[in-house]
Amino acid sequence: MRRAGARLSPASLDPDGGSGQSGAVYVIAIHYAPGAGEALAAPLAEALGGTLYEARARLGDPEGGPAVVATYGEIEPAWACTGRLRANGFAPILITPEEVESNASRFVVRAFTLGGEGLTAVSRRGETTEVAYREIDLFLKATRIDEHTEVKTTEQRKFSAGRALLSGGLMLTKKTRKVEQVTTEERDDFFQLYSDGRPPVVFHASGLNYQSLGPALQPSVAANFSRLVETLRQSTPQARFDERLANRAGRARILGPSLKDRHLDVAVSLLARVLRAPGARTQ
Repeated sequence: MRRAGARLSPASLDPDGGSGQSGAVYVIAIHYAPGAGEALAAPLAEALGGTLYEARARLGDPEGGPAVVATYGEIEPAWACTGRLRANGFAPILITPEEVESNASRFVVRAFTLGGEGLTAVSRRGETTEVAYREIDLFLKATRIDEHTEVKTTEQRKFSAGRALLSGGLMLTKKTRKVEQVTTEERDDFFQLYSDGRPPVVFHASGLNYQSLGPALQPSVAANFSRLVETLRQSTPQARFDERLANRAGRARILGPSLKDRHLDVAVSLLARVLRAPGARTQ
């Protein structure tokens, strides 16, 4: 029997109906080791009242967890779900709307200077911060895709043999109108640096001033961003690097069927929590 409220299938709760990044949604996730998903499928299906097929789909990432397994619009059923998961041997992760990262809680970089021991960053609001390379414990790279759909109407004239015949050659064309939906995507590549005692420091590729790269300055934003990522990775060898959120498949494996690309902040918050846990930092 399916337990009421569990959200595992593609028909599960769409928390914000498209109105925002995360909306008022309580997210429940589990973390699992690479290759351990098959053994966990049966207890997960039982805890959520779902099918074995659905559970396996949530546990199929070759890199392991985390993976969102349920979403709720209220806290009470979310608590009940975490209780069932614990009873089946899981250590569930509950993320409330207040715990989801947003740019309001981040240090969004506009300009930067890379030094020998650390970096200096200036935010979009003119604030300045200094971060020592040795203090950075997580380097999280991601891509945000925003889709915009609009109705486009085009008109054109085409040759009409019938009209030409009826008009004695005076009217050779007729006007046709075509109405179609056009979807465009806006891509935002970014990365976030995490260290204790400070908000995430985020670098958006299209929002940076790269002049401080000096002689290494490249002619395109993409090339400059890649150079910045490479340089910072070399300067922070102790930091854990993760880029599974930089591709659509990786985002889908974490968010599951009930959350979409617009809920990327949920995935970022979840992944950062898991990868920065004390045990994870030593792996």
